[in-house]
Amino acid sequence: MKKGLVLLFLLHLLYPNLSSAQELESKEDSVANESGNYLIASTGFQNKASFMSRDFGQKIPIFSTDLLFWHGSGAYLAASLSKFLTTDLSWQKGVGAGFFKPLSPKLDVDFSYHHFFGASNLNSTGQDNLGMAQATIGLDWGIFYSTTQAMYLVNSPGDFFITSRHSRYFELDQPITGGGILSFEPRFSLFLGTSNYYRIGGYEFTRTQYLETQRFISQGLEMALPITLSFTKVEFQVEPRWVIPTQVPDYDTSSARFQLAVKASYTLSLKRSK
Repeated sequence: MKKGLVLLFLLHLLYPNLSSAQELESKEDSVANESGNYLIASTGFQNKASFMSRDFGQKIPIFSTDLLFWHGSGAYLAASLSKFLTTDLSWQKGVGAGFFKPLSPKLDVDFSYHHFFGASNLNSTGQDNLGMAQATIGLDWGIFYSTTQAMYLVNSPGDFFITSRHSRYFELDQPITGGGILSFEPRFSLFLGTSNYYRIGGYEFTRTQYLETQRFISQGLEMALPITLSFTKVEFQVEPRWVIPTQVPDYDTSSARFQLAVKASYTLSLKRSK
């Protein structure tokens, strides 16, 4: 099996879905509730998978489904099940837990750990599961909503990443037919970090290449335009995205590519029994 395919399978979903908690927080005004507890089920499809703006020369679609339990305190639990739409790849399972807290109307923090389980027969190094710990601070400073995220890939040796993301939310003034709200959130992301993760795919390095994986460098950038139609409990999203890897080593055939993701979610308010 190709090294790039192994890396995609094991790494793609390690990048935590930070928007889950923040999107839920934004729904507080539109979802009638008493307890502030929610259960969100979502399913989605992406025509090409990538990790840190890199696809390792593969063009593999992925289907995923996620379940998120949000407690009114800001704590949340997550579970996921994903499938690369190609032969000889099993389902990838994931679990996670975290805490999201608004510190002020313009400042928030998010902490989480996610762990994903693959199939050991697909990984030449025998590592069939990996984890990612992350801490994020978000600031709405008027022009953009910006987040700075520090992540650590639990591996041997591990990787450290920094992601800088900037976006601005817009919505139409009037609801469309059925009471839905149409919104847009153009986003720009920059990925920085080390590259020890290449060893997971069984790459062999020269001394110089080995030292290069230790360097903290620009991994890539991403420009996206999520378009969302939101109702009280149901939400649909289409996200065109342009992904550009940077400082790519010679043994990686990643290239700039257009990606398209679609997603549907359902939010259930869990009220206290009286």
